Amino acid sequence: METRENIVYTDLEYEDISAWKFLLQNLTFEKINRQFEAYQDTCLRYPTSFKRIEDNINSLFNVEYSGHDFYPNFRHTIISEKGDRFPEYFFRIRKVEKGVNYDVNNENTFLPESIEFEDIQSWNDVWEKPANLVTNYQRLSKPLNSVLYTSLMPSTALLETDIKQGDLFFLIAYKSKRKIQYSDCCNFIYYNNLSENENMKRYIIFQFLRNEFTRVLPESYDSEIQYCAAEAISRKFFISDDVEGIQYPSTRGIGHRNFAFWGNSARNCLDFIGFRCCVMNNKIRNQSMNSIFADGFWNNNLKKFEFYSHNSDKSKEIFGDILLNVLMSK
Repeated sequence: METRENIVYTDLEYEDISAWKFLLQNLTFEKINRQFEAYQDTCLRYPTSFKRIEDNINSLFNVEYSGHDFYPNFRHTIISEKGDRFPEYFFRIRKVEKGVNYDVNNENTFLPESIEFEDIQSWNDVWEKPANLVTNYQRLSKPLNSVLYTSLMPSTALLETDIKQGDLFFLIAYKSKRKIQYSDCCNFIYYNNLSENENMKRYIIFQFLRNEFTRVLPESYDSEIQYCAAEAISRKFFISDDVEGIQYPSTRGIGHRNFAFWGNSARNCLDFIGFRCCVMNNKIRNQSMNSIFADGFWNNNLKKFEFYSHNSDKSKEIFGDILLNVLMSK
């Protein structure tokens, strides 16, 4: 397997070659375009039900081959290896929406150790939302299914959230603790044992599906189902059965990448490092200037978060890794 410019070159499994060739022989460029347009007419231009959206997605590009349905799935399983391009750190942003309490000293300087955040008090507050609290469709989950959404850069996490000037927010940092099996829809898989024309058809289908996966349905849809098409597309076309998460492109910044972990795998794959509470001082387009309010770390003996100045020895010790320090300063 070789990767060049977001294209992975590899060989297709022998038993799948005939099925792919049969599918692509029957899918002319004209037929591909007609299926795209039919899907958009049904699901995007006019509001409709999730059942109808899901039925349209499930029937996209299907053909019958050897008595079974076959469709152009772009699922593949990658196992991260130490030293490869897989990221070591992951980040997410949570806006501070509830109360913040703290004491000050005689010089009216606040004391970090006295801070209490209502938003983050327990160990579960820095992980995925509990499944029973997930009531809407998200990009990669249905109601009652939990996913931890992270980004590979703090700047990407900020782009993905609605943080405005003056807002207080948590920048939460995690570190991978072992190999991770994941799917990916950032890179296109080019099969060496298919023709250039066949791979071009696959690439057109891939781009269409990835664009629809990163699309939010129009505002004419209720917010509860605006991500239902994305969830159905990811499940059918991109996510392998044996993976713990998926890497996917950001919708807010070209070249930025996100990574989602299924709720039951995030804590097995990641170590929580700590979080930095920041204030958004200024934001111009995709660039922001932030100041640090305090750093928070979990005390496993006391089963609580403790807070420190970002200049403290504790913060320098935990956030002192050179790579992590560079990433969190951006």
